Amino acid sequence: MSKAAKPRSVVFVLYDGVQLLDVAGAAEVFALAGQLSGQPAYELSFVSARGLVTSSAGLPLGGAPLDAAPKTIHTLVIPGATEAPLRAALRDRALMGWIARATRRSTRVVSVCSGAFMLGALGLLAGRRATTHWLALDQMARAFPDTTVEREALFVEDGHVWTSAGVTTGIDLAMAIVGRDLGADVPLAIARMLVLHLVRPGGQSQFSTPLSLQARPGPDLGRLIPWLETRLDDDVSVAAMADAMGMSERTFHRRCRDVFGLAPGKLLAELRLDRARTLLGDDAIPVSTVAARAGFSDATAFSKAFAKRYGASPSSYRRAFAQAAQNA
Repeated sequence: MSKAAKPRSVVFVLYDGVQLLDVAGAAEVFALAGQLSGQPAYELSFVSARGLVTSSAGLPLGGAPLDAAPKTIHTLVIPGATEAPLRAALRDRALMGWIARATRRSTRVVSVCSGAFMLGALGLLAGRRATTHWLALDQMARAFPDTTVEREALFVEDGHVWTSAGVTTGIDLAMAIVGRDLGADVPLAIARMLVLHLVRPGGQSQFSTPLSLQARPGPDLGRLIPWLETRLDDDVSVAAMADAMGMSERTFHRRCRDVFGLAPGKLLAELRLDRARTLLGDDAIPVSTVAARAGFSDATAFSKAFAKRYGASPSSYRRAFAQAAQNA
């Protein structure tokens, strides 16, 4: 897009109880895209059927009247909410009727989290692939049997309709859209500005190994996974782990097996390999750098451990992941 080009209109639909981060996360990405690219990239507007609405966090959000939205919308964004306010929005005939009409004049239609249920109710997900927050995946499958529910994806693009998983994945989706519109350098600049770990492609799982492991332990090992996550590229010994948890090595080893089903060394290796798998999703990072950032002494040791765990070399995994993302 040249500097003289007209900015793309992005319209956010607001309603009482709307998830604040669904709105703010994606909106911030679109706003920063213009600031960091030096282009009039996006023109944001926020509309509602009731004027001032109260977000999920209690923060009031001011929406312009629905008919104040641009006549031609480039990207229409439908954020989500918890069950009660979402059901109320679905029953709001004025709101849903306007959304139905607006989708027909939008180049791209986007939902964040449970906003997908509003698209589904309007028939926009029929025959499409879509996703939503992991807690609502079964409900989506029951409600919209003619939709292919993607249970692992952070976000899904099917034609002009984009859906994303829970809450912060709206940021990932918005970053992908910005990359599509303005080129890959812009979302990378946004990621640096927002201090994000990396730009995540949609095919990454909603469920991370560190988060899954962190959900298991009782209070004695509750700090272990976050402690290790900040030290994956360090030379971490079992003795250091045990000391950080205030245990003897023998007790720590036993508790690791009891809680995680893994010896301490295996647990550390699992976290390192998961970090590597995530980093491989960004093909701008050399494999040797991935190995170092994941805590492996050299690329050869990394490749051997990765292939043993995932059945493919790091380079093969990266190619397969890129191909899957391209075909999605």
